[in-house]
Amino acid sequence: MPETQAATTEQPGKGETFFKRAGEVAETGNWDFAIELYLEGIAREPGNLERGHKPLRDVALKRKMQGGKGPGLRDTFKRRPGKDPLANLINAEYMLAKDPGSVQYMERVLQAAKKLELTDVVLWVCGILLETQRQAKKPSKRVLLLITKLYNQHERYARAVQSCQMALELNPNDLELMQQLNDLSAKYTIQKGKYDQEGDFTKSVLDLDKQKALMQKDAMVQSSSYLIQQIERARAEYEKAPALPGKINAFVDALLKIEDESYENQAIDILAKAHKDTGSYQFKSRIGDIRMRQMTRRYNKLLAAGDKEGAVKHAKEQLEFELEEFIDRAANYPTDLPIKYELGRRLFLGGRYDEAIASLQQAQRDPRRHLQALNYLGQSFAAKGWLREAAETFQRALEAEMTEEREKELRYSLGDALFKLEQYAEARDEFSRVAQMDYNFKDVRQRVDAADEKLRGSGEGASAS
Repeated sequence: MPETQAATTEQPGKGETFFKRAGEVAETGNWDFAIELYLEGIAREPGNLERGHKPLRDVALKRKMQGGKGPGLRDTFKRRPGKDPLANLINAEYMLAKDPGSVQYMERVLQAAKKLELTDVVLWVCGILLETQRQAKKPSKRVLLLITKLYNQHERYARAVQSCQMALELNPNDLELMQQLNDLSAKYTIQKGKYDQEGDFTKSVLDLDKQKALMQKDAMVQSSSYLIQQIERARAEYEKAPALPGKINAFVDALLKIEDESYENQAIDILAKAHKDTGSYQFKSRIGDIRMRQMTRRYNKLLAAGDKEGAVKHAKEQLEFELEEFIDRAANYPTDLPIKYELGRRLFLGGRYDEAIASLQQAQRDPRRHLQALNYLGQSFAAKGWLREAAETFQRALEAEMTEEREKELRYSLGDALFKLEQYAEARDEFSRVAQMDYNFKDVRQRVDAADEKLRGSGEGASAS
């Protein structure tokens, strides 16, 4: 099927031939052909969730499990969003079928389905996105708020409360988000209890105080007054057993939920006493975390106030503090790979490249930080002038699966190293790949032109054009 052509109106039953054939082909394991057939069916019946979208995703997941590759550069260009919402839906579904874990492609399917007013498809994709955020190591607040908005619009308040609560957990002190969760919880409670049958909210909520308490308990809405109550409860428990690590940490956790320096300083005092009394390093480490949190907040305030000079000075001071902090942590936890990564990153930023390389070479063994560690390792080699080692490190990193954003960064860095090694043809290839993904990425257009100029000067220009 052409990448940017699709039917313009839904024709019920017109996709059945393609759906049936797609199911037969899928049974043979010919996943790519099955995907094309499902897309042909969806083009004719874009709202057919059970016969089209769901089995297509099932095929996509099976294909992925058997080593199926993601979409190529040609697909990325040919299947970009355009003006036709149905074509956008088909193209987005194709990209998602080739990369079923991509949140970016899920969002593209969602946007196209919204334009076509395919409610069942919208809610289905919202469910998939919500599950990805549950499983993500670092959920996206933006994605969770998008899901929340759509669930709210379609009166799926139970799901809206779930997604909004997850967003609030990422930033517990967001008062606006707390209010939004309160509102959604009220809607859910009314819907669940069928309180609004008479259409009069004031008649339905007879006991407002009781209703607020119920919403707060069910949805874990943490208003400022609620957080202060939690602090006082934790304080009372701590004072009964001030030597128990569990009581100490629970009290500190409660204090830190309010992003206020006075409460944070109370937490520091509690931790300092615990460290002195027990000698346990975990309490000293938590003090460092709080100090870094406070310094980051001050840096952001300087930026917001337009004090760039002050922000730069503060950033240097913060880097020095964090370096000493992670050097100390690495000495106390010499086998902790996440600490090795955090230390290596800061050593690189501080220009201590030899030490950074040693730390990052250990950190790369951590599967969760493997790519980040390789990126900083390559950058450290490059900063030392070890360009061949830098290029080989970036190439090794590019063998792994990654997001498009990370791939752009790595390929750009690889191109830069190759250019400095005077391997202009190879450098141009890398810069060209970045430009094909994102034409406005950094100065990649100028870098392609610079490589072309070098190639023309060496008589190799014909081979690069």
